[in-house]
This record gives sequence, C-alpha cells and structure tokens, in this order.
Amino acid sequence: MIGSDAASDPLSVPAPDLDLDAVHEALARSWGLGGDLVALHGERDRNFRLDAAEGRYLLKVHNPADGEPVLDLQSSALHHIRSVAPDLPVPAVIPTRDGRPWVQITGRDGRQSLARLMTWLAGRHPRSAELGTPQLREWGRTAARLGQALRGFVHPAASYPIAWDIRRLPELRPWLAAVEPDRRPTVEAMLDRFDRLVSLKLRRLRAQVVHNDFAPGNVLVDDSLALTGITDFGDMTHTTLVCDVAVAAADVLSGRDDAAELAPDVVAGYHSVTPLEPGELAVVADLMAGRYAAAVLITAWRTREHGWAPEVDEEAFRQLEAMLTVGLDEWAARFTSTLAVGSTAGGRRLPYVRRPTADLLKARRQTLGQLELSYAQPLHLVSGRGVFLESADGRRYLDAYNNVAVLGHSHPAVVDAVCSQLATLNTNSRYVQEAPVELAERLLATMPARFDRVLLVNSGSEANDLAWRIARHATGGSGAIVTRWAYHGVTAATSAFSPESWGNARRPGHIRLVEPPPGSASVAVGSAVEGLRGDGHALAAMVVDGVFTSDGILGPAHDWTVAAAAAVHDAGGLYVADEVQAGHGRTGDALWSFVAGDVPADLVTLGKPMGNGYPVAAVVGPAELIDPFVAATDYFSTFGGGTAACAAALAVLQTLEADLIVGQVAAVGAQLVGSLRQVAATAPQLVEVRGWGLAVAVDVIDPAAGRPDPVLAGRIVEGIRDHGVLIGRTGQSGATLKIRPPLVFGAEHVDLVAEALSVGVAVVG
Repeated sequence: MIGSDAASDPLSVPAPDLDLDAVHEALARSWGLGGDLVALHGERDRNFRLDAAEGRYLLKVHNPADGEPVLDLQSSALHHIRSVAPDLPVPAVIPTRDGRPWVQITGRDGRQSLARLMTWLAGRHPRSAELGTPQLREWGRTAARLGQALRGFVHPAASYPIAWDIRRLPELRPWLAAVEPDRRPTVEAMLDRFDRLVSLKLRRLRAQVVHNDFAPGNVLVDDSLALTGITDFGDMTHTTLVCDVAVAAADVLSGRDDAAELAPDVVAGYHSVTPLEPGELAVVADLMAGRYAAAVLITAWRTREHGWAPEVDEEAFRQLEAMLTVGLDEWAARFTSTLAVGSTAGGRRLPYVRRPTADLLKARRQTLGQLELSYAQPLHLVSGRGVFLESADGRRYLDAYNNVAVLGHSHPAVVDAVCSQLATLNTNSRYVQEAPVELAERLLATMPARFDRVLLVNSGSEANDLAWRIARHATGGSGAIVTRWAYHGVTAATSAFSPESWGNARRPGHIRLVEPPPGSASVAVGSAVEGLRGDGHALAAMVVDGVFTSDGILGPAHDWTVAAAAAVHDAGGLYVADEVQAGHGRTGDALWSFVAGDVPADLVTLGKPMGNGYPVAAVVGPAELIDPFVAATDYFSTFGGGTAACAAALAVLQTLEADLIVGQVAAVGAQLVGSLRQVAATAPQLVEVRGWGLAVAVDVIDPAAGRPDPVLAGRIVEGIRDHGVLIGRTGQSGATLKIRPPLVFGAEHVDLVAEALSVGVAVVG
C-alpha cells in the first residue's frame, strides 16, 4: 500500500517464515487433509501444492500484511467470477471443516498469517516467446472477459491503494531516489509525462475492479496453449478499466524485441470483447510504459529498503527505454490505426462500423423488410465465444438455443482452419484437393458400411433438396411424407416438406403428413402412402428429423423410426434421415441419431452444424443411388465442397473426436433434464421435461385450463432472456420450450439454465 504504515505495507513485509510441521498440522486440523507439500513460486506469499490422497490442492499462506478484508476481497471475487463467468477457469476456495474460508498460521518468527486452501488448476505458465499473433489476440480477449466478469463486482477493500495500480504512478515519485542514477532520467521523464498528459485523462474514463496482473506467471495453459487457469488475485483493485489491458499487454510482451509490432494484437483482442473508447485507446501506450516505470521504481525501492526484492527491474527498464525511444505518441498511433476504423473480431478488422441499436433496427427494416427477429426487445449481438454471446450494451448471454455452433461460438480450431485455408486456397471441388477428399473419408468412417458416397453442398436446405432429387430419380415417385409439424428447409422443394412454415397455405398435393411419435408409424405411413397413390403420387421419400425438433423434441423414438423406415421401403420409397439438427453428437449416444437407433436410412443429410456455422452441408448415401443420379444430371455445386468449408467441417469432426464431446453431451444432457425436472416439480405451469442428449423440451400449460399455453411459454422465454439465458420455443402449439445449446455445454452451465427457468417462471407467475 502507498503511504501506509511500513509495518502493514505488503511491499515492506517479508513473506511468511513457516514451520512445515505447523502447516501440516493446520491442514489436518482444519481440512482433514494430509500429503506432500511442494513449494511453489511466491513473491510475497508462501504457496504450496498439496498432493493428497483426495487429489491436488493449492495452499496459499498469505503475507502477514494481508488482513481479513483483503482475503475476503479475493475470495468474494473468485466466487463472483465462478458464478457469472463459469467458462473462466479460476480456483475455488475450499472452506474448512467448520465452514471458515481461511485459518491462521503462526510462523517461526511469531508473525501471524492467514492461509487458504483452493482447488488445483492444472497447466503450465506460457513463455512469452511461444505466443504468436493468434495467441496474443486471445490473451487480450481473455483479459477482457475477466474484466467483464468483474464488471458488477464491488467490495469495500477494493479501493485500498496499492503501488501496482498504474493510475497511482505519480505517488511513486518519492522512490525515484532509489533508482540507479543512470536510469533516473528515463524514469523521471515518464513520471513527468504522466503528470502532464495522463493523470487528468484517467479521471474521465471508466473504472471498475480489475485483476490488474494478467501476466504469464499468473496464467496457466495446456500444451496447445489453451487457457486452463487464472491465478493470483493479490493485485486486484478498483482502478481505471484501461489499466487492465495495459497491464496484460505490458506483462505478456516483456522481454520481446518485437513488442511494438505485437502490442496492437493484444489490444485488438481486448477491444473485440470490450470495445475501448477513444479516450481509453489514447492512453494505452502511456499506461504500458507506466507499468514498466512502476516495476523499476518498486523494485529499486524494495531493494534499497529491504534487499530482498526479485530482479525484475532490468527487463522493465529496457522495455520502458525502448518505448520512449520509439515515442509513446507513435505507439498510440499504431493502436489507433489498428482499431479506429470499423469494428474488430479476434483482432481482425471487420468491413463494417458498429451502429447504435436503434439506428441499426431502423436500417434493417428499410433494407431487409419485416424478417422475424427473436424476442420482443430485439437482441443486438456483437460477439460470441464458447457458449456465451455478448450484446451491444456489453451484457453476456448464455446461449442455450443455437444448435448450429456445435463447438460453441468462435471456436479457435474452426477459426484457425478457415482462416488458414482462406489464406492459402479456396476454390471449387472440380479441382483435385485434399480437403474435400479427407472430409468425405472422415464422414464415411462415421457411417454404416453401406454408405460410400458424399455430395457436398452449402446448407441443410440444399442437402434436403438434393436428397429429394436423388429419391425421385431412383424411385420414379413424386410423393413425400413428413411429420405433422416438421421443418426441413427453405427451397421450393423443402419448404413443401416444412409444415411449420406453411402458415395459412394449403398442404401441397404431393405431401402427406403423419403424426410424430408416439403412435404406430406403420399404420401412419401406410395410410399416407395410400393417400398419395389416390392423388397419383407414388412414394419417393419420407424425410425424418430423428429428434423431431419442430414437432416438440420427441426423441429418442427408435421403434417408431425403424418401423417408419420399414413401411417406406415396403412402399418402394427411400427413408431420408435429416441429421441437420439431430446429428454431430447432439443425442449423446452416437454421432448420428439414426445410427443410435439402427434405422435403415437410405440417404443422410447434414447441415451447417457440420462447419460450426460455416456454410457447409452434405448428402451421404450408397453409390447405387448417388452415382446414377450424378451421371444423369451432371450434378455440381460450385462451392459445395469449397476448400475453406471443408476445412471448417474437418476441424469440427476432429474436435468432436479429440475432446470426447459426444460422451460429455450424454452426461450434461442427463444433468440438464434432471435439473429442469426439479424446477418443474414446483411449477404447475411446467408439465413435462424430456430430452435426448442436448435436445431438451419443457411443455408449458395454463394450469387452470390444463391446455398448452403458447402465450405463457413466450413470456417465460422473454423472462429467461432477461435473466441472461437464451432459449426458444417449438411444437405445433408453440407451447414447448426448446433448449438446444452448443455441445460444449458443461455442468456449470446447467445450473445457470435451471436458475433462469426458475426465475422466468416465477416472474411471469
């Protein structure tokens, strides 16, 4: 703390001097744990990894200067982050057996320290040199996500002054005398500039509690450099928000000769999540230099006063000197030129400028007409990552609705695959290329052996349209069967298969509808076939979404689908398994729903989940059906099988397999259904919860009338959205809540959905 009594100043107080026997005794007494203690790095605290029979833990014995308010600040912040941003890996504080958040340990010198036990986060600290442009952009994005998580956090101890708060740099001027004489003019020049140009500006900018130490030593990654942990909240403070991005950039680039070229990547990544205001962007360079100056001043003072400070000032001074040599105004200009024009995503400039929501809505109506929008109050989305979406007002929403992004939004494997392929080659499949061939091979390897051909297209609608053409060519028929409220696409052919979209239009004459399960599929299909024949239409195909998403999410219904396929075959038609919504592991028991039910499908259609949202789709079938059709029609789709699209689809299949996502879907889906049933048990408006993997439905009724209530269901959807969770509605009555999240949903997200449903039902009564 600045200006505090030296006896309580963390910068003045040495780390605890501990007797390990006393530490073991405290662990056994307070947490009932024993095991090996492995010392870890700690500048002012003593940190240990505890290897116990129950698992690994982190034991943190705090500096004696840290009192209970400071520890409560840190513990409360961790709890807050885990509640509002469960996708950020921060440790949890493990209470003692009697419920206390910490205990007191007496050191060998008689000083008292508070100790906390926390969950262990696996990983290693990244080396700055191994972080390239994509990783540095992600570094900035993660720092911003952490800042967003702390946006609503308040605590009385957050305002206590710490020397590492760059905003307080001028208060370190008395320590200038401790700096070596040959370095003093450089540091003094920075202090003078800060006084003259920066301090007043900071008073006008946004402020909040920030982590304030997003450095490689406080970040954990796996071997692929993916984030696995964020640690050490000891420098957390309430300060100017832009200080946080400056710290993240300065610390990750310390020691790099190419810092000037790479710093805009970190800032751009931060800006893509939390757009920086012009005034904030203008001071980032000064704050980075201020971070280096503070490191020089603090280290020099501690070395002079106590002689036990780590040697961190050498690199900090070199970076400060390099920044001043280039000129901080030049640094600021580089940031501005990177970010000022248009918007950015992942550090890449987007070809449009973000507009206020009201202006954008007006322009949308004038140019796109009355196309439907979700929610009574339209949602203006600006970014998405994982299972979360962010709106223009900075609010984050848990996405429990959008099935297309099966791996979650902006999945780095898909982003990298598409960007790399676009930067290399992106052309059509009439040339010999690796990506389409490998994609076809990988798809066929997941299908039954009878399938040996893949036709690549751009969307699920196009896939179903093409399957219909193949079915007509193979059978000579012109009739089709679909379920009562199905949806299979938007083309002229597939809109006829989509009664959900018919509105007041009459049923096309070549279409027959059957009731979805339960019921007798054999009887229903047989009756439909007779009806078609009576109107002069032999059966060409029946198209079935194995989850029956638009009918109200009714799967699994294996007996029904197997019987339907048998009846279709008896009538001379083809059974088309529409896996656009049901496939890629959504059911949790197989990659494809028809495989899970051992349904004898003839053709399989896939849609945009195949590329995590990138336009790619496919029809898969046997050569005996597909080859004659291609030969007779000279079939070709210009960018069906385009190279970038295939790269996206390959990245999805590889990630699904490598991350064992299908098995995770089964476990999380079961937990989601169980949690929602607990909510429904106390809410008379909710009468049934059902699901298959991560396709989950909740039926809503008017409790007084006992009938489906679409109005109430709509109000519940809006209430859940107000609570920060996005879901939808489905079913012929529109009274079924549809929960269909990305497949990377985790157990922590289940609790958020259940809580939102409980609140949403309570709000609407």
